[in-house]
Amino acid sequence: MTENSKEAADAGSFGTEAHFHGSVSKKELVEAARATVISTADEIVKKRGILLGHVKLFISANGTLKLNMVDPKMGIDMEDNLNDPVVDGEIKFMAATMGVSDKELETIMTHCLKDIDNIVKLNFKKHEHEHAHNVIFEGV
Repeated sequence: MTENSKEAADAGSFGTEAHFHGSVSKKELVEAARATVISTADEIVKKRGILLGHVKLFISANGTLKLNMVDPKMGIDMEDNLNDPVVDGEIKFMAATMGVSDKELETIMTHCLKDIDNIVKLNFKKHEHEHAHNVIFEGV
């Protein structure tokens, strides 16, 4: 008998990648990235009551920015090595949590990315099938 451990754990996950071109101030992009992670965690908490999982965002441009949140009460773990201004980059954004379905998580995260999309136009990587946009975050 095989069991889907993700389903048994009531776990949901979603990840996406996007590119942006042009220049934006480091301060503005970092603030938008922080707002994206915070709003995503807040929406998960509204659905679930608590954040059982994590939210990660990684920006690679002329330098890197790594954001990780496992508990809104603990805040965001951030490693900022971006140069100012930030020019032509890639964003990887993912979350894994319990009690929120893949589809619910995708909806939440897509909505929360508007904080970043408002300052840099995100060009999402094309995907070949329904779940190809779920990505593995190496080194994040």
